[in-house]
Amino acid sequence: MTNDDTRRAAEAHKAATAHMELLTEAGTALRDSPRVARMIDAMQRGIGTSWTHRDYIQFGRATLARTGDLIGEIAASELWKANGQVIYDLHDELADALSRSKMSKVPGALFDRLPHINPAVVIPDPWPVGKGRGGLAEGYLRCFYIVGFKGMGLCNTNDPEREGHAFLFCYDVVDEETGKIVPGQFRDLIPVPTSRTAFTVEEAIEFAEQWQGGLADEKARKHAVKTFRPVLQKAFSVLTYLCTDNRDIQEPPEPEPERRRRKTGKGRVHPEREPIWVRVGWYVGPKLHEARRRALHHTPHSGNSIPTGIEYGPQHKAGHYKTVWIGPGKTNERTQSTTTWVMPYWTKLEDLPEDVDPPTQIVQVNPQRGDPFRRRDTVGR
Repeated sequence: MTNDDTRRAAEAHKAATAHMELLTEAGTALRDSPRVARMIDAMQRGIGTSWTHRDYIQFGRATLARTGDLIGEIAASELWKANGQVIYDLHDELADALSRSKMSKVPGALFDRLPHINPAVVIPDPWPVGKGRGGLAEGYLRCFYIVGFKGMGLCNTNDPEREGHAFLFCYDVVDEETGKIVPGQFRDLIPVPTSRTAFTVEEAIEFAEQWQGGLADEKARKHAVKTFRPVLQKAFSVLTYLCTDNRDIQEPPEPEPERRRRKTGKGRVHPEREPIWVRVGWYVGPKLHEARRRALHHTPHSGNSIPTGIEYGPQHKAGHYKTVWIGPGKTNERTQSTTTWVMPYWTKLEDLPEDVDPPTQIVQVNPQRGDPFRRRDTVGR
């Protein structure tokens, strides 16, 4: 592992941890108000926030809107903390490929296969987001939480009454004056209806855009849609991959059980739990990297098409998802399905000029990195 590899891995983990710590601090501050604390708890049971006419007079619409946003953000992070604190450590090569992978129609029941409850996902090379002076300036998506939603509130991803999923996006923002990246300055909670019947990705994104219609300022709404649409498409691809039949997920081995601490007073002492880092794409990622390298050194006019993860070009075939309906009956009557992710590849490399290599970008692969892990809390599983 080079110094650059070590630095990038450490920065990704440090930045994601910073976002989680900021959410914890914000939650502690909000819970100082018993009424707001009850709203946070209710939000986790699918009950949305509600304000009285007196509240609007006393605090104003803008303050209550921001407080409502914070309640949703805190509720999402607390749902993650209550169910094992699983963080998906996404391989940078796979993250890059998934960000371009395509899928048209989604079998709704697919998302019942999410392997962990309410996971968080860390983006190794943060995805850039749009520019604008209001709310989010130029910035990068560093990590996001995946929870469920029902009614006007949130729930666990394995809740049988779940109406869909919600993404809590956590951004690093570029300070317009200094140009420095400031972590944790902006978050966005976006619900996506992942019903148990088939739907298209475009339908899910349009729902999220309509949800943003609640913003009073039309300019702010358009900016929000322009900002989150490309990010939501990428995050949705990651969620889909996590539910496929050929997903590459490696859980850390279970550590030795720790000695239980004795009772103190009326209750037990519960030490602060550490997140459990689950590696995603660390087997297929190096294969994608090797395919890129082979394509770069491909001899033109050989007549062979080499599967690769090359980024752009007229012959590039992006990764995509393939669903096959199985079971008895006609194809359009079958209710069971299997979904797999097809790796990106190139075709017709033989058509390139003799002295031209396929355009590509080699992404340095980080060796498997050791991350802290603890025994997973399986309450509610």
